[in-house]
This record gives sequence, C-alpha cells and structure tokens, in this order.
Amino acid sequence: MGLNGFTVSSVEEALRMLEAELKRRPRYVFRAASRLAVDAISTQRADLLVKIDSLRMRAFAATHTRLPDTLENPLTTLCLTVMGSAFTYIGGAPSQGEAYRVTLLLIGIAITLLSSHTFGHSLAGRLGGIGFKGVYLGGRLRVEPTLLLSLESYYRAGVRARFWLHLAGPLATFFSSVTLSVIVSLAYYPVLVKLLVALIPVLILVTEVVNSRVRGDVSRAIHTLKQGVLC
Repeated sequence: MGLNGFTVSSVEEALRMLEAELKRRPRYVFRAASRLAVDAISTQRADLLVKIDSLRMRAFAATHTRLPDTLENPLTTLCLTVMGSAFTYIGGAPSQGEAYRVTLLLIGIAITLLSSHTFGHSLAGRLGGIGFKGVYLGGRLRVEPTLLLSLESYYRAGVRARFWLHLAGPLATFFSSVTLSVIVSLAYYPVLVKLLVALIPVLILVTEVVNSRVRGDVSRAIHTLKQGVLC
C-alpha cells in the first residue's frame, strides 16, 4: 500500500503514517483509514481494527459536529420519526393559520426524513451486532445525522448483517416518506401541497436507486453482496 508517495511495507507502518497526518489532513486520514481496515483483514491483522477505528473516529470528529449518543438508539430515532409525522398531521388541521400550517409541515417533513434514515441504520446495526462510534452531523449539507460505524464489529458481522445495515437507511426513508404523503393527502392541506409531498417518495426512490447505485447506501449494499453469499 502506498501513502503520500511512499511505499508502505506493513499495515502497522501505514497506521503510523496516518497518525502523523491526522492534524494536517483529517479528511484524507478518515478515507485512508477506512481502506486500511480492508488491508488489515486481508493480511490477517484484524487485531489492528481497534486502533484503526480510533483513528477514524478522531479524524471524523475533527471535521464534523458530534450529536448526542442517544441518537444511536433506534428507539430514540423512532420516537423522533413519529413526532415528525405528528407535526405533519397537526399542521393539516383546518383551524390553523396558513403560515403556522406550512411551518409545522416543513418541520414535520424534515424531522421525519432525517430521523427515519438514522433509525433504519441503527436498528439494522443493533439486530446485526454492528456497533457505532457516535453520531455526527453529516451529508452534503451537514444537517443529516450520520452514524460512524465501528469497523471492528462491522467486519466481524456476517454478509447478511452488513447488507441490511446499508439498505435499511434508504428503505426507512422511503417508507416514512410514503407515510407522510398519506398523512398529507388525508389532511386539510391545499391540493398543490398534497401533490408536492406525494412527489417526495418518488424523488427519494430516484436518488437512492439511481444515484446511490454509484455512490451511497445502495451501492454499499450491492458491494457487500459481492463479498460473500447472502443466506
């Protein structure tokens, strides 16, 4: 493996080089440490995964804001998802003012979609024996709760557990968006609002299936299947 133009003779040496780069290039260190974990397993040095996990967490924390650890609990994110759906439903009451209704609708949609994605990943992780190293604000806009995987538990888990870990997030987001569209369609929202909210599941499906097949959760799930037989 080569890092920064040097030839690295061992996973241990690569790990030391990444440690030295942590303060200067944390984003690079995070990506390289994730790849190094695969090298550690292929060279039968799985014992180094704990150190690699620690390095990844420090690198990720250097560029992302950490959220409360309670968000790792699927029960917490499930409650947030239900609360978001409740806001959406309350916003559809006919007695409310227009500005108030729109505010509740937007808040409800945001909470539901963001928390349901995290709920899917955290539930699948817990059921599959895969742990996490914290929750951070991530995504392109840095507003999405992002679970940092424990690579040690991830690679010790079976193919089935890893596959569903990646796929559970998009699935939870899609089904929660369908629920939102049903709630809005049954409430006293304008027809235009109902049509726009009904488009959300379609947009999510296009994003997750088309775009994520190249880069994202669906892509990772497909890649996991290539590592072994799903049974």
